[in-house]
Amino acid sequence: MNRARLAVLLGCLACLPAAGYAQGHMLHGVGAVNSSMGGAGVALPIESLGALAFNPALIMAGEGNQVSFSTEFFKDGLKVDTRVGTLKQQINPLLQVGVVPAFGWTMRAPNGRMALGFGLLGVAGFRTDYPQDNSNVLMLVQPLGFGRIATDYQLTKIPVALAFQVNPRLSIGVSLNLYRGTLVIIPLPVTTPDYDTAGQPYLPWAANPVSRFGAGGQIGFTYKASDKVMVGGSYQTYATFKRYEWSSTNNNPKSPQFGLARTIGIQWDAPSMVTFGVGIHPTSRTQLALDGQMTKYDNVEGLGGPGGVDTVNKKLVGVGWRNIWSFKAGVQHQVSDKLVMRAGFNYSQTPIRAEIVETSMGTPATFQKHFTIGVGMQLAPHVSADAGFYMVPREHVLGPILSLQTGTVPDSQLDMSNRITSFQMALNFRF
Repeated sequence: MNRARLAVLLGCLACLPAAGYAQGHMLHGVGAVNSSMGGAGVALPIESLGALAFNPALIMAGEGNQVSFSTEFFKDGLKVDTRVGTLKQQINPLLQVGVVPAFGWTMRAPNGRMALGFGLLGVAGFRTDYPQDNSNVLMLVQPLGFGRIATDYQLTKIPVALAFQVNPRLSIGVSLNLYRGTLVIIPLPVTTPDYDTAGQPYLPWAANPVSRFGAGGQIGFTYKASDKVMVGGSYQTYATFKRYEWSSTNNNPKSPQFGLARTIGIQWDAPSMVTFGVGIHPTSRTQLALDGQMTKYDNVEGLGGPGGVDTVNKKLVGVGWRNIWSFKAGVQHQVSDKLVMRAGFNYSQTPIRAEIVETSMGTPATFQKHFTIGVGMQLAPHVSADAGFYMVPREHVLGPILSLQTGTVPDSQLDMSNRITSFQMALNFRF
C-alpha cells in the first residue's frame, strides 16, 4: 500500500466525529449501505460495517482489505403533549442535528480461510432537553414536578472480529465487543432524593458527562444453501458496564445539607440481540435480504426493570423497557458496472410501555417504521462512495402522567411522539 493511499485513509479516520447521537435505542442499521437496506443483511455479504455490527461471519466474504468510513446526520421531531382534566398543554424540547459515525476494517488473504475485522461504530444513544415550565404539571419546579429534564447518551461499539471458513458452504465468526458509553441525566430520577426536615424530596443532577467501558461478545454463521440462497444468524451478548457515578450536590434548598457534595450513580448496560435471516440472489445483478431480530431489554440494568414510580421513596423504578422484535427487508440492484441502487423497509416494535410512557421521556424511542433508500457509485478501481436516506414517520405512545408523590395523576394523559429524517454518506477503499 503506497504512502499516498495510506495518508488518505488516515485523513478520513481523523475526520470521523468523536461522538454521535442515535435515536432512542439501537440503530436499525449501521453505515450508509446497511442502513439503506433497512438494516437487513445478516446473511448477505455486501459490505463491512453491517457485517461488523450484526454478523462477524460475513467478513469472510471479501478478499484483501476493505476500509469503510460512514457518517449519519439526522434530525428528530420530538413532541410531548399533556392533559390533566380539560387542561391541554405542550412541552417543547430543544432539538438538534445528531451525528453518528462508523468506521470498519476487514482483511482476508486471497483464498484464505480466515478473516480479521475491526470497527468503531456508533450504535445507540439519545438526547433530550426539556425546559422547566411552571405552567405544566410535569415540569413544575421540584418538589412539585421534575423541573428541567435533560439526557444525553452515546454508545460506541468496538468489535474485534475473527471469522473462519469451515468448508465451502459454512463460515463462522466471533467478535469481542468493547463498548464506550457516555451518559448525562438531569435529574437522576432513580436515586435517593435529597430530603429536607419536612420530608420534601428533591432529585439530584447527574449533569457532567461520565464515560464508562463495557464488554460483551458475538458469534455468527453463514451457510450457503445453494448458489442463490444463503442463510445466517448471530447472537450478541448482554454487555455489562462499570457503574456510572457523578460528583453531585444536595439539590434541596430547604435542607441543612443544601449544596454539600454527594455521589450518585446508576448501572446502565446494553441489551443482547438475536438476529437471523436469508440472503437471496434471484439474478446476477439483484440481491435481496430478509432478517428478523429480537432485542432483549427487560433484564438490562437502567433501561429494563419494572419501571414506574416508587411513591414511598419518591423516585422512579427504572425506564421499564420491554423486549422488541424487528423485521427488516432490503434489495440491492446493480444498475451498471459503476452504479448500485438500494431500498429497504424496517419495522421495529417500540420498547416503551404505554402505562409508564413518562419514564421514557429521556429515551423517546417511539419509532416503528423505517423507509430507506440508497445509492452506491464506483469512483475509481479501489474507491467507492455510498449515500443513504431514511425517514421514520411520527409515532405516538400514550399513557397516564406519573407523579412521585401520588403515583398516577387522575384523569391525565401524556402523549409522546417522535419522527426522524436522516442522511448518510460513506467512502469505501478496497486494496
